[in-house]
Amino acid sequence: MARTLRPYLEYQADRAEAVLAAHRAPARVTGGTIGPRVIRFFLAPAPHIRYATIRRLSDDLALALRVPQLRVSRGTEGVVLEFPNPAPTKLTLRSLLKAVSPLSPGMALLGLTQDGTPLLARLPAPEVTHILISGTTGSGKSVLLRSVIASLLVSSSPRELRLLCFDPKGRTFPPLESAPHLVRPPITEAGEAAEAFRSLLRLMEARDKRRESHPLVVVGIDELADLILQGGKEITEAVTRLAQRGREAGIHLVAATQRPSSDLLGGLMRANFPLRLVGKVVSADDARVAAGRGGTEAHLLNGRGDFLAVSGGDVPTRFQAAYSDEDEIRELVQSRK
Repeated sequence: MARTLRPYLEYQADRAEAVLAAHRAPARVTGGTIGPRVIRFFLAPAPHIRYATIRRLSDDLALALRVPQLRVSRGTEGVVLEFPNPAPTKLTLRSLLKAVSPLSPGMALLGLTQDGTPLLARLPAPEVTHILISGTTGSGKSVLLRSVIASLLVSSSPRELRLLCFDPKGRTFPPLESAPHLVRPPITEAGEAAEAFRSLLRLMEARDKRRESHPLVVVGIDELADLILQGGKEITEAVTRLAQRGREAGIHLVAATQRPSSDLLGGLMRANFPLRLVGKVVSADDARVAAGRGGTEAHLLNGRGDFLAVSGGDVPTRFQAAYSDEDEIRELVQSRK
């Protein structure tokens, strides 16, 4: 544990144990981790204490530790208490890329897990294939989307990966406009988006017939729900077909949305995004829709890059997304020329 935080952590551990003991749910803090924005305590409850009992005490624990919110979950370490780091540090995409370089083609860098391990996702892998990023305003979803795309450009040459971007609000992808991987400038208009999706479907059909999957084609979409509202049925059907069949043709979607509602996205489309990156959302119901399952408690995340990676039946992985501003993205893109 960091020396400057040690007295604070020891005090917080004592307080947590005292609260649990006072509520006749004795448990001992056996260790923990310090992440860029989140601190985790590992609890070993007494044998007769149920996990649900500790979960019900989350508000009391938060009040005793004087933190705005506290999340209780289960992990390989036992019961886990997670709460904001009072001395947060910025995690930059550039610094993290240096730690994992070189990346293999098609590899995306997501951020840093709570145990300090870089979190990577290989796009062509069956458990990844397509990525859906969700989160409310301030969660960091657009920054994460841009960082994921930028890391893919760093890991892959223009001959290995081609990029097509859809940006209804025109705010996320301008730093990528000089990328040599880009097929055309980021698309902002619904009419052009419909034409581009028709081209993608034709490419998918042609590749299927030739059994081709290279180079990889990455389709970056910001504000997916807004794009569907603007483009209507044609774009909805195109995105759904690409999500269902794109992998075998080497076409992969990396999309972000503030509103991952069932009405807008539809169960069929959501079922075809194996990897979900879920930031802070408004409610437990929003968390369930965004993650595709219940119990993630994504509404208790801290925002500003605090995310859960949800894949299949695995336990969600909490991580801090790597931050990158527009200048840093432009420099990374220029380095690939």
